[in-house]
Amino acid sequence: MKTKARKFMYIAMLLTLTLAFPSCDVELELGNHSLEYRERTAYLCSSDWQDDWYDDYGYHRFQVLRFYPDGTGEDYLRVQDAYGRWDEYRYTFVWDWYDAFYTSIRLNYGGGDFSYMDNIRLGDGRLECQLDGSWVSFYNY
Repeated sequence: MKTKARKFMYIAMLLTLTLAFPSCDVELELGNHSLEYRERTAYLCSSDWQDDWYDDYGYHRFQVLRFYPDGTGEDYLRVQDAYGRWDEYRYTFVWDWYDAFYTSIRLNYGGGDFSYMDNIRLGDGRLECQLDGSWVSFYNY
């Protein structure tokens, strides 16, 4: 009889604890340091990402993006005309993953100036994305 009473008491306690402590709510937030977040951030920050191209006006452009794990970065741009004259521009930015799938990045250059890298594909030494709507490919060297 004592055994049945004890079992009943244990079941009642277990039921009380189950009802008293409902399951915890887990929120999905960007930058939650999940494994995918860490892997993609580490890959992004592991290299200088370079691209060079000729624009519609015949200017040769060379760009280097550097991402740092603390959410900051640098943008270097060199523009050279057909006569060999060139200008250099250096910018700093603050970056963050802009979606929960880590396929978009928002670059904040300050003063309300933002750029967006969407549909990011990382791998094989490449960073492919739509940078402000234009498809680009950066390579790590």
